[in-house]
Amino acid sequence: MRNSTKIVPLAALVAILVSLAPMASASTLTVDLNPQTQVAKVDSLSTTKIVFTYPADSVIAKYLENVSSSNSLNSSFTGGTGVQELQDSFDGEDNSVAVHNMTVALSYSSKGNATALVISKKTNVTSWVTGVFKVVNGTVHADLGWRAYVVRGPMNLDMHDRTVDINMVGSTVQDSLAAHAFALGFILNAFGTSGVWNSPTMNFTALNTPLSTWTKTYNSGANTTTFTKTIAGESTFSASFSENGQDYTLSEVSDPTGVIAVSGYANAQANSLVIAPAPAASPSILAAGAAIAIAAAAAAGYLYFRSRKPGPVGSATLPA
Repeated sequence: MRNSTKIVPLAALVAILVSLAPMASASTLTVDLNPQTQVAKVDSLSTTKIVFTYPADSVIAKYLENVSSSNSLNSSFTGGTGVQELQDSFDGEDNSVAVHNMTVALSYSSKGNATALVISKKTNVTSWVTGVFKVVNGTVHADLGWRAYVVRGPMNLDMHDRTVDINMVGSTVQDSLAAHAFALGFILNAFGTSGVWNSPTMNFTALNTPLSTWTKTYNSGANTTTFTKTIAGESTFSASFSENGQDYTLSEVSDPTGVIAVSGYANAQANSLVIAPAPAASPSILAAGAAIAIAAAAAAGYLYFRSRKPGPVGSATLPA
């Protein structure tokens, strides 16, 4: 539902929310906000690493030690169940945020060796939403309370003439091992009812701390306000299984950090950004700026008059 309150004209406001990690488990969420069009572009990249470990002398090792596969799918959606599932994950205290359409790019690869199968999955969902902006007592607010969203169940989409769940860990394992029935059957029997099997990969709940608790910096030269938040430590969700004295594990790893950069000056109030006039420069900064300007003007004048100084008779005047 589009917010019916008129937004006063402003230069485009850009907010970037980023969840970063140095390994394949990194995920990023980028939100571009434009109060003139009242549309937010939400670009989420969920990168998940799923690891299945097994003993080198196990039967399953013989099936997986040489596995190598990859696949990629992409499509656009203007409605339907996929868009609705994303919409449902955004809903919170303020249900005015509405998803209108989205594009999805899904890719995954699997690689097995003597003791582990590693599945790397990337899900890039770009959506366009409205209802983010509102005017409160004449001040523009950007509501970002929905930023720490999670798609809690399967997100089934029709891609390349088949239905694909782009969200759950279990579905990723099944898609990756579709051509290896014995190994897939073993993993499904061992972990099919576990929490990790039924956990979502589109999960940004680690960024659910109020924006007012994030570290804020303002760069007056670039006229940019930045909010940063680092989630300490690496989060690992795993399950174990034992059979005939042999141990197996299935795990999912994440390690996010958050950054928000706003074009213009903004203050955080709980989960909102409030656009405000930039603070006046301090006298010391103004004095330093004036001194730099005077020195630059003097240098420019010196170079100008030096370049016009006549040279000796019969010689050319050289540039300074």
